[in-house]
Amino acid sequence: MKPVRTYRMSVFSTWYDVAAEGLVSYEMHYRVARRGRIRTVREYLRGRGLKHFQQTVYRLTDKWLPKRKVKAYFEREEPAQTSQRDINIEIVRMERKGKRWTASKLPPKILRFFKRRRKR
Repeated sequence: MKPVRTYRMSVFSTWYDVAAEGLVSYEMHYRVARRGRIRTVREYLRGRGLKHFQQTVYRLTDKWLPKRKVKAYFEREEPAQTSQRDINIEIVRMERKGKRWTASKLPPKILRFFKRRRKR
């Protein structure tokens, strides 16, 4: 049986916002504990995370970010006790005016690891 590991992924993007007259950046930190091959879990989490990031930023700012403008990085895996079916997400919005960055945390979200199947 494969061991359970905690996976952490950070997704972010930065752009110039004309209305805010400065740089705007969104960061989302995804955390889930899963059993399986590291490569398989990372690929699936990256796909779910990038799509969720794009949709959330679009919903909040009415700006669609192409995948080439979004960066995703993984931290080193750590052992976990049990497997989770939900992904915990922390969201941070940052603005830069001049040389100073100001950060504001948005409420945390929960996303299912696997999509639900449609019933027909």
